[in-house]
Amino acid sequence: MIRVYKSKWPEPFFYEWVNKNHIEYPDDYNRYHLEEYLSYFNNKCVFCESSLSDMKLMVGHYRPTNGALNITNGHFSENHYRWLDKDWSNTLVLCVECHRTKSNRFPLEGEFCSPEADEIDLTSEKRLLINPFRDFPEKHFLYDEEGIIIPKTKKGEVTVEVLNLNRHSLIEGRRREYSHFNRVCQAFIDNKEDEGILEEIIKQISQEAPFAGIKRYFLLKMIADDLIPYVQDFTPYLRILRGRNPITREDIQNKVAKEKYFNNTKKNDYYDVTDENDIHKYFSKQRFIESVEIRNFKGLKYLNLDFGLSQSMGAPWLMLLGENGVGKSSVLQAISIGLMGEQKRKEVILKSANNFVTNQKREGSIKIKLTGMVDPIIIDFTRDSHLFGGENHVDPRVLILSYGSTRLLPTENKIDMFRPSWARVENLFDPFVPLVDVENYLTWLEQEDFFIVKNAIENLFMEKVELIRNGGTKGIKFRFSNSIVRLEDLSDGYRTIIALATDIMMVMKNRWRSYDAEGIVLIDELDAHLHPRWNIEIVRKLRMAFPKIQFIATTHNPLTLRGLLKNEVAVMLEDNDRETIVLQNLPEQKGMMIEDILTSKFFGLYDTLPELNSIFHEYYRLLANPSPNTKQKDRIAILKEKLKDYDKLGNTKRDQMFYEAIDRYIAKEKATNEKLTSDSFIQDIDNIINSLRGFYKK
Repeated sequence: MIRVYKSKWPEPFFYEWVNKNHIEYPDDYNRYHLEEYLSYFNNKCVFCESSLSDMKLMVGHYRPTNGALNITNGHFSENHYRWLDKDWSNTLVLCVECHRTKSNRFPLEGEFCSPEADEIDLTSEKRLLINPFRDFPEKHFLYDEEGIIIPKTKKGEVTVEVLNLNRHSLIEGRRREYSHFNRVCQAFIDNKEDEGILEEIIKQISQEAPFAGIKRYFLLKMIADDLIPYVQDFTPYLRILRGRNPITREDIQNKVAKEKYFNNTKKNDYYDVTDENDIHKYFSKQRFIESVEIRNFKGLKYLNLDFGLSQSMGAPWLMLLGENGVGKSSVLQAISIGLMGEQKRKEVILKSANNFVTNQKREGSIKIKLTGMVDPIIIDFTRDSHLFGGENHVDPRVLILSYGSTRLLPTENKIDMFRPSWARVENLFDPFVPLVDVENYLTWLEQEDFFIVKNAIENLFMEKVELIRNGGTKGIKFRFSNSIVRLEDLSDGYRTIIALATDIMMVMKNRWRSYDAEGIVLIDELDAHLHPRWNIEIVRKLRMAFPKIQFIATTHNPLTLRGLLKNEVAVMLEDNDRETIVLQNLPEQKGMMIEDILTSKFFGLYDTLPELNSIFHEYYRLLANPSPNTKQKDRIAILKEKLKDYDKLGNTKRDQMFYEAIDRYIAKEKATNEKLTSDSFIQDIDNIINSLRGFYKK
């Protein structure tokens, strides 16, 4: 992180343009001014220094403008800092990941300023988040050669924590940039008269250079070690490091700071979300699932899921697609077992741990990496033990809810005391555990909490609706444009979704006081019992109602993919050895027609006609064999004749050669479950056509 020099007064276009900064496909006017605005911030995220070429950048705020959370005491203020929404001094450019991680956190020593405070009053706040325009970030950080940023001050430590500045992608990016910069510097050390190399060094530490902070830091070290002479051209970029409170030789060589940082980070990772004394640790950073590794759990021998690919500005989603029996539900169960905490596992998991070990295996494990945590949560289970073991797994770290494919509504009019719950996961393991009794719960809620839940529920409806509470029993109604309907008279689909939303809010309100609630929700068969129109809208509606909750769901329905962003879909399928594998980094499904989705890698159909799909499936399986026997060759010939009846193999010799070459290539790709490169495609097609040329000459 480096100091950003932003003009004190707004540019002339700013106030006219600022309301349009989230338009996904801006017109020429907005695009021009967006580019102009980004240039004021060096075309980089002001916090992590990711460049525009590597990461999607957006306009955001230093102080959050839709409610603020002071992580040091857990105090949330709904009114802060709304009056700064269009303030030039409060706007900045940041990447999607920093925007998502920062969320509405604004750490302070002490309390928030008074509402509508002016600039003078704002300066009285004891900020703990570094402001790149007012502070000198270079004075708060050290770096190591591996790309890790090491805080030197408390302000630096809180900033790294809130923004997760040591996430894997940033460490790797800084390491890569430093490695290249170091080679340039070594070349200059060997030839100090080469002005071209000197110019490259200056370019690499300029304001616009990606990860300039780490490069300036190590350049100063080389100067201090008399490896590189100090030249006047370095002054604009190194003067902060050489001025008051400079980074010293002791700082540069001090490994104690790194050790202290990691010890503090690990210490803060160990907390219990149910413990009021640990609340500041829980709020200190966002906790989403980054990755899950499952080994020998039920039918899953090995599976690795990457949850960090989403480019969502809010919480990331992941939708699991796959045929019945590939283990989608097992993935949700494994994640739930890992996150619910030891006490909840004893209450919910009635089977012995050894029942979860894959057949013919001795032991298995679940490894879950949460954002900002040094050590993963690890669950171990063996054939010889009835209990789950592992590391970092005893205390629950997040709020979690898990639902199976059967989500029953309560049938008894039973009063529930609605005790605080940190993990509602029972339904995923027992389909007879119903959802919350919405009527009783909404009637029981205090007025302030009722309005929070009411807002979330209203956001789920397709049309404008108002939730009404009249008090007493059966007092929950919904006012539509032309009617008022009791809760019990709504369709089962509506009632199930309402119960789901209420269930989620019932858990979230134990730690959060607004729609900004953060947690993790797992839903098996999200599309179950939903009308097609709801299937199309359900993801978008849940995103709107719960923008900062991470959803992991499964589906069989292509309609349910609407609302998902690129890299938010993973396909689970069996390979030739009948073992489950997962495909990610799939093409974006946005804009695809339903038939396109069905015949893409998302669903893996060859055609939407069932009988033709079956023929293609067998045809590609046989073509994948490089040395078919006589019986298999005869079967391929029969299948070709069937495909000709559907006009799928071409009518001319040219078409037939082309289709067979393509089919052999597709068969190879499907057999390996790997996306082959364009070079491989060209070479393979060339080889196949050459081998077929002689056959078609006969």
